[in-house]
Amino acid sequence: MAIDESLLESAASQNICSLRWYRWKKPTISLGYFQKNDTEQNNDVWQDLSRVRRLSGGGAILHHHELTYSFTIPASHRLSKSLPDLYLTIHQPLIDVLSAHQLKVEFRGVSVTAKSEPFLCFGRGDERDLIYLGHKILGSAQRRRKGAIVQHGSLLLLTSEYAPQFPGLLNLVEQTSLYQQEFLMQLSEECSQAIAKAVNLPLKYQNLTDEEFSLANHLEKDKYSQATWNSRKK
Repeated sequence: MAIDESLLESAASQNICSLRWYRWKKPTISLGYFQKNDTEQNNDVWQDLSRVRRLSGGGAILHHHELTYSFTIPASHRLSKSLPDLYLTIHQPLIDVLSAHQLKVEFRGVSVTAKSEPFLCFGRGDERDLIYLGHKILGSAQRRRKGAIVQHGSLLLLTSEYAPQFPGLLNLVEQTSLYQQEFLMQLSEECSQAIAKAVNLPLKYQNLTDEEFSLANHLEKDKYSQATWNSRKK
């Protein structure tokens, strides 16, 4: 989370666009930026899980058997002018890549509204969600800062024992053997190439700059590891 905020700052101050894929070392709940602490967070099944509050909005994500991405874009890019278009522009290449693997994913196409939103993101429904066989397998959320935008997304690959009500994409196609490092690296590479083409920017691989790394370390220590940030109510 600290790295993603550092990349958002680079987008805002230096007009840099970044795409990052990552996985989590252990099952972790990330809370949406505006999400309140409610009783559902005290689910006994989750009591020992690590938690962190994201910079982006939306519902909580249980990061376990999934791929997370963050995409940061500066205010100067045309897609920063329309948040809905940014969702569609990033999600369509993912549909295309998964289709090439015979996984016929599609947009939900209609929002699901409720008086009280479920705690977990995958229990919520937005028209730009990606669906397979009627099940949500990818959702995203955004946050704007100084005109720049960070978009987070989670591609659910396998069911987690901490949220068994949500099947992963590979469970639905009965291809759980694909959940291995080689396939996940191939998938993230193909998606990166497709997204770069969709946003009309060249794809270059590089590490964090010294400034980004320093800011991320500062944010991790003074913000994202602090209970005052992770447990506060908005």
